[in-house]
Amino acid sequence: MNEHATNIFNVPIWGYVLTNEKYQAEDYLDRVLELYAQEPSVSKSNSGGAWQSRDDLHEDPIFREFVKNILLKSIASNILKDYGITEFKLQSMWANVNGKHSFNHHHTHEGYLSGVFYLRVPQNSGRLVFTNPAIRSERHPIRDKNYPIQPQPLACIVFPSWLEHYVEPNQSDDTRVSISFNIGV
Repeated sequence: MNEHATNIFNVPIWGYVLTNEKYQAEDYLDRVLELYAQEPSVSKSNSGGAWQSRDDLHEDPIFREFVKNILLKSIASNILKDYGITEFKLQSMWANVNGKHSFNHHHTHEGYLSGVFYLRVPQNSGRLVFTNPAIRSERHPIRDKNYPIQPQPLACIVFPSWLEHYVEPNQSDDTRVSISFNIGV
């Protein structure tokens, strides 16, 4: 008997460690923490005290080179060209500060691609968990389980915007800080 199994629900997820952004990331972190201290939180998927900034951070001068050279030229263009997509832009970018016990509910994004760039990641501060898109399989024993990613500083995780995901509660006494973004038309 010949056996061959194929997983027909493969979903690409791209991971980068942006080591060249090490020193700029310190400036990004300072700017995010400054906004955190000055501005109220936007309410999206955040819960338990998680803070999210306004979604136009890509217009802030400190992030312009990061957006232009890293997100758009290096990451998005390389991913999207494989799908025949040449016209795109950064639609939105915002910061996340998750303190102890805060988390993000299940949600999706807009656009072609979404992603998160981690600036500060204490131990036990919660994983990014991608939900199996085969929703009807949730209660069936033959299925792929959800896919957790343990964040690390300078990691940039990119995924199709339609892929449902959530962020586990931060169990650390320190804040986890990241920048999220959507790329589309």
